[in-house]
Amino acid sequence: SVDGVEDALEDTVSQYRLDRMKGQKNYIELWVEKDALSGVLRRVTEEYHVNLMVNRGYSSCTAMHDAFERIKAAHNRGQKSTILYLGDHDPSGLDMIRDITSRLYGFGAGQECVNVVGIGLTTAQVKKYNPPPNPAKFKDPRAKDYIAEFGPTSWEVDALNPKVLHALVRKNVEKLIDKTLFERCLNQEKSDKARLMRLAEIEV
Repeated sequence: SVDGVEDALEDTVSQYRLDRMKGQKNYIELWVEKDALSGVLRRVTEEYHVNLMVNRGYSSCTAMHDAFERIKAAHNRGQKSTILYLGDHDPSGLDMIRDITSRLYGFGAGQECVNVVGIGLTTAQVKKYNPPPNPAKFKDPRAKDYIAEFGPTSWEVDALNPKVLHALVRKNVEKLIDKTLFERCLNQEKSDKARLMRLAEIEV
């Protein structure tokens, strides 16, 4: 609810957004393994108008099919889709890229439609940021191969500092977009808001 016409107009201006991905060649989604990260990363994904999906481990068939439909719609618009994935450095987390790719391909989204890119948690990031270690999940059916390669230790992606996560997502999103086009959209949005403010002053 609002207190009057002036408040309503101010709300309209504050909520005004253009489609910041309009005209971009790439359709981008950020998938995260843990719900706790969605609140941390939403500020960045909302800034770029990138869809944020919480994966919660191995996604349901319905969730995966919904993702396929979004990818198919992007393909029909002439866009290539990229899923940026953030998950734990553990047996299941590292297997997610294979699982997501395989299941989307199973619906018919081929390599020409979608690319799944793991942006964390990588071994290099573990060495650089030194998050607290955890025992590997020995009951995980993928544990044997994981332990053979990385040892009996795992690490959680949400242990990284939020600023590090923000920078990581920004860096990988900006690799995929035309920044000139994006900035042009932001400038148009700013101009439109100024115009709305002027109209609000006239109306009030």
